[in-house]
Amino acid sequence: MNNLTKKHYYLIVAWFFINLLQSIFTGLHSDESYYWMFSENLDWGFFDHPPMAALFIHLGHLLLPGEPGVRLFIILLSTATFALILNELNEKEDLLFLSVFVLSFPLVHTHIAGFLAIPDVPLLFFTLWFLILYRKFLKKPSWLLSVLLAFVIAAMIYSKYHAFLVIGFTVLSNLKLLRNKYFWLTVAISVLFLIPHVWWQIENEFPTFKYHLVERAKPFRLKHITDNLLNQLVMAGPLTGVLVFWKLTKFKIKTEFDRALVFNIVGFYAVLFMLSFKNRIEAHWAAAIMPMLMLATFPLIKNDEKLKKWFKRLAIPVIALLFFFRLYLTLDVVPNVGYTKITFYNRQAHALEIKELAQGEKVGFFDNYAAISNYIFYTGDSAIHLSTPNYRFNQYDLWNEEKYAEGDPVFAVQSKHLNPPNLQRMSTGEMKGFVLIEEFQSLKGLEIKVLDTVKKDGIFHFEVSLRNNNSHSIYTCHISKPVLAVMQNRIEIAAISLASFISKQKVEPGEEVTIHLSVPQEKINVEFPVSVYTRTKENIRGEITSLKLN
Repeated sequence: MNNLTKKHYYLIVAWFFINLLQSIFTGLHSDESYYWMFSENLDWGFFDHPPMAALFIHLGHLLLPGEPGVRLFIILLSTATFALILNELNEKEDLLFLSVFVLSFPLVHTHIAGFLAIPDVPLLFFTLWFLILYRKFLKKPSWLLSVLLAFVIAAMIYSKYHAFLVIGFTVLSNLKLLRNKYFWLTVAISVLFLIPHVWWQIENEFPTFKYHLVERAKPFRLKHITDNLLNQLVMAGPLTGVLVFWKLTKFKIKTEFDRALVFNIVGFYAVLFMLSFKNRIEAHWAAAIMPMLMLATFPLIKNDEKLKKWFKRLAIPVIALLFFFRLYLTLDVVPNVGYTKITFYNRQAHALEIKELAQGEKVGFFDNYAAISNYIFYTGDSAIHLSTPNYRFNQYDLWNEEKYAEGDPVFAVQSKHLNPPNLQRMSTGEMKGFVLIEEFQSLKGLEIKVLDTVKKDGIFHFEVSLRNNNSHSIYTCHISKPVLAVMQNRIEIAAISLASFISKQKVEPGEEVTIHLSVPQEKINVEFPVSVYTRTKENIRGEITSLKLN
């Protein structure tokens, strides 16, 4: 930190306490409670993200209870990231403009150097160290730098998979690295560090990559493209983003390090643009390159007096609004307006409200991995996650927490979009409904295999095997009325009761049964895959498999 003065440290300490205070008085974001659940079940990987954020949340929660404990180590990392950015920008004279420039980037307040316990914070911290070490490596590679780089690269990947883009674009910017023995030493050591995570992915059949690369894909929508372009402009500064990108076009590549910055910035935006043709792009996915954007454009804006003056005029009102918004998020006494702070608002009150409504029954949540995580965090009670056939897979599909409620009544919470009965407005302002499941039976572990598919006389005939991989029996004649069903394009097109096709009343552990299911040809479009799955009468998904019809 050679470029920091005493005034810089005053600013850094102030920033730390701002984030710490906000962490104390702001309820957990829905994603934070989900990552807290990761931290309570530490592993080498998780469905949505690698384990680094979960590890830091776990360590913090060991030291402090509640929201501050969840966020403690993340805030320390975010403050260190803030300090690294200030150090790299190397501005000792005009600290006011330095502060205005950095704080004008909205993601600094949340995903880069803010208070949220999310994977972006460790990713940004280790990415900055990667850039610092890479610059040293370019000047004079050594065995020590190779080892340090390997450690940081592994830490980046263990934080978030966006790290692969940073590493890949950096190598593309300097292909001479491929002839450097120190580079290959870094690669070898990085791979060694990553073996436990790779093994976890193999054991769990690569759930993260299947989800992010395949299952997230959606039909083309122009709105996804335009929203992404607008969001990336806003993330560079709601009013000043245009100035930042204009100055980026004036950036001249003088060194290999400069080339790495440009390759990463342009590469990230190009990848996000291409992905927007298949999916909605989250605005914060570009967080990893925001410090690089600052490094490239800050000197150019600082040295242009006229532009600098306009930058301050445009940025200061935005920064003030950002701080007011952060205060608004913090104070539950200020009512939520629309969906502005719905993921923070009255989280504890909402969880306790559901517990009271359940009147001692075990609680389940339909299609909401965040709501169940929030409930468990604020009540300390167990609960189960209930997925409908169309809901996305998540970490709860890898955990076997449903055994907690096996055979018992369950008070199940449903959001408004599922059209539940008993709708009522909750303390968060959301509309929720409630269903009482008389006797819960999980269909997970009843493995599905499509043995054969034949089209004859205008009908598709599916031969399906069901194997019970559980240590307990699954009952076919049950109050949950389990069925085997077929779906295409998110619409169920056929379903048969297990009780009507399986002569026995239960499938014993290790037992395999075969079912024949017929679907009229006109109900199936062979251009699209079909899904075969089990579900209960409450539409709770068991196992599911997909196939394409040739």
